[in-house]
Amino acid sequence: MGKYSKMRGVTLLELMIALLIASVMLTIGIPSFQAVLDNQRLTVATNEMVMSLNLAKSEAIKRVAYVTLCKSNNGVACTAGGAWNDGWIVFANSGVANLDAIDAGDEIIRIYPKLRESIDLTPTGTIVDFLSFRPSGTLGTSVANMTGTLTVCDERGAEHARGVLLEASGRWSVSRDLAHDGGALAC
Repeated sequence: MGKYSKMRGVTLLELMIALLIASVMLTIGIPSFQAVLDNQRLTVATNEMVMSLNLAKSEAIKRVAYVTLCKSNNGVACTAGGAWNDGWIVFANSGVANLDAIDAGDEIIRIYPKLRESIDLTPTGTIVDFLSFRPSGTLGTSVANMTGTLTVCDERGAEHARGVLLEASGRWSVSRDLAHDGGALAC
């Protein structure tokens, strides 16, 4: 190399243009990335509920006993009047009485913790504070069937909600269809 070799670098104008392009890309990309994160949080919360339904139904059939999911804000007892997003418990009932409460002899199978603050889990139909699987795997108490929807929402509202539609047969499906059952998912 010679004494006065030509140095190559970036001019101030090129640097300013690169920063402008980067800021435009970030401005466009960050909101869409937030939507991806919000959708992922809804999916995780919905899957938690579906996994707990799978667990409860399989345990009811395996144990030939009633297995209940109930709202619980402490992981020890069922909570009447609380919210499903505060957490819930899956437990095996030692009898047919008090399906909505953990009694002596009942076994807690799994405790599900509180959902994220931005997630809301709302029941409709005959499911309010608890739901039980019979030993046959169908949904209901000893005298009545249980049906309804557990709707998973966030601050974006019903447009992005997911519904876990529960049938008395013990089957369920996950839907984003707002027109199911002639109504809308309630958030």
